[in-house]
Amino acid sequence: MLKQFLLAVLLIAAPVAVFYSAYHYLAPVAEVQGSLGDLSGLRSIASDVQAITATGDLAKAQLRITDFETEWDKQEATMRPLNGAAWGNIDDAADEAIHALRAGTPKAADVTKAVNALIATIDSPYDTGDAGGVNLVSGIAVTDESGHPLACETLIKPLRAAIDGGKIPSTKSADAANFLSHALERCNADDDAHANEFSAQGLALATKG
Repeated sequence: MLKQFLLAVLLIAAPVAVFYSAYHYLAPVAEVQGSLGDLSGLRSIASDVQAITATGDLAKAQLRITDFETEWDKQEATMRPLNGAAWGNIDDAADEAIHALRAGTPKAADVTKAVNALIATIDSPYDTGDAGGVNLVSGIAVTDESGHPLACETLIKPLRAAIDGGKIPSTKSADAANFLSHALERCNADDDAHANEFSAQGLALATKG
């Protein structure tokens, strides 16, 4: 009887031990899946912008946010595929901070609010809320699955190729060139959303007679 009891305990304990052992090693893996990686360098730059803004030197803060923008753009190709929604959250917050500092007449209160939000988003970028889904303009995707605008160059390149390759009907070539011009202007202004809308309308001309 005792042997049967001990056997029963062993049969129950063994799977439990295996479960907790597996959990111990697999849980950390699950936690890092979809992670953007080490964001400490970017956060450090954002903190510098925050500190400089507190001194009132918005011109210097603008220079430092440019360092953030450069580093952020450099890491996009690596980070964005890991977690598009989280990447988009930080990108949106970064755009707000950049635009606040590059306004015609930057306001310290607006800059402080935007930079604080950027740092908070870097600290917690994975709260994606409701996924926006892919948005279409003229039947062409202008966002990723999280609803975040695609990098404007993604659509400008094929639009330019369609124009140069003669894929746009001659009767629509002037319209396509106009859409490309507007897309480039908005892209240069870091306005991916509107740049993509123009590019999509231009690309749609290649499918219309």
